[in-house]
Amino acid sequence: MSENLEDFNDVSVYGIAPERRDVLLSRHDECAVTWSTSDGWPVGVMHIYIWHNGHFWVSCMPERKRVAALRARPRSSVIVAFEHEQTVTAKTLATVHEHGSTHHHWFYHALARKVLPTQPASVQALGEDAWVERIDSPGRVVIEFTPQKWISFDGRKVGAHAEGLWQPGDPWIEPDE
Repeated sequence: MSENLEDFNDVSVYGIAPERRDVLLSRHDECAVTWSTSDGWPVGVMHIYIWHNGHFWVSCMPERKRVAALRARPRSSVIVAFEHEQTVTAKTLATVHEHGSTHHHWFYHALARKVLPTQPASVQALGEDAWVERIDSPGRVVIEFTPQKWISFDGRKVGAHAEGLWQPGDPWIEPDE
């Protein structure tokens, strides 16, 4: 290995490969969704999400200020932090899907399959269909975030570089998980 880690001025060399990014996004469940207010302030909230066909999907009631903001200004971002100092940020364009759209059925069932195993036994006993009935409130919207650009960081690569075990530009071999 010829190049030593001397500073952290350019961390773009520690990105996450698209294949790894998809694996991480598929098995994770929480993200920060950000947008801008009408007076230009950036704001964000945490959401449980579904990663489906290369898009982030979340749901909320239409009265939430983010819904009107994302309709007016769809430029947004989604940020996900994973184990081992791995993070992904996507610059996104948001699309608000009205209640009853074709996306609601598959989304609610996917969300139920993700959330139910983490719930108390009494909630799990309801089953997927009953859980979907409870979340499928009149007016509830599903918001789709379409990635436009990715920014990622894998802190494991920094450590490997500092120890002389890996160089930027070399293939990265995922450790067994």
